[in-house]
Amino acid sequence: MVNRILVGVGTLIGLAMGFAPGVVPQAELLMVLIGIVYAVMNVDAEDATSFLVVAIAVGLATGDHTMLGHEMDDHMMHHHGVLTHIPAVGAQLNGAFGALQIALYAGVATIAATRIFNRLKG
Repeated sequence: MVNRILVGVGTLIGLAMGFAPGVVPQAELLMVLIGIVYAVMNVDAEDATSFLVVAIAVGLATGDHTMLGHEMDDHMMHHHGVLTHIPAVGAQLNGAFGALQIALYAGVATIAATRIFNRLKG
């Protein structure tokens, strides 16, 4: 039940961030908190491959190439996300998935912290 609430609220906030930026106060912080709670409750830190793949894929689809760790060429510099190519609503959809990306990256950080904690406690 909590999972559905987290996903539902995250989806609504993401859509608001994409289609009506600024409407939800502290939307980015809310997405971070949703990502942390979701990862703690639903992702096995020792077997998080599918979650991590989705986080990477969403990041690349929205045009976030900062995770690649190298200089971006001219083609990548002009890539703002695959959804921006959809007429009329592409930029808004890209913004909504960008909000999802915030939650996913917070989940990735949570998984990393959990794995470190697990290694330290033995």
